[in-house]
Amino acid sequence: MLKTIENNGVILIDPQEETKVVAELLLRMNAFISIPTAEIATTMSEAMQYRERNEGRFPQLVNLNHHGRRKAYRIQELAKWLEDPLNYQCSDEDENLVDDGDE
Repeated sequence: MLKTIENNGVILIDPQEETKVVAELLLRMNAFISIPTAEIATTMSEAMQYRERNEGRFPQLVNLNHHGRRKAYRIQELAKWLEDPLNYQCSDEDENLVDDGDE
């Protein structure tokens, strides 16, 4: 059961529960996460992410627009990496989708 609080007649998700709810929704939606946010989540610099992506040991970036200037990670792939970074391998789908050339 989700914990809620009432404030001036409005029912809100308890702030301590809100982070869990948002994280679960993002995972279910397979939302995207930016490179700077991935740096915070993984403690890996952008350069280190680049090296690990090239070796197939880190999730691949997805182009978010047709220019290829806006790229992000699929949150589910990043979550898989966070669960077991030493044994992570890119999915075939990721390898086929992304051109990681101009960084």
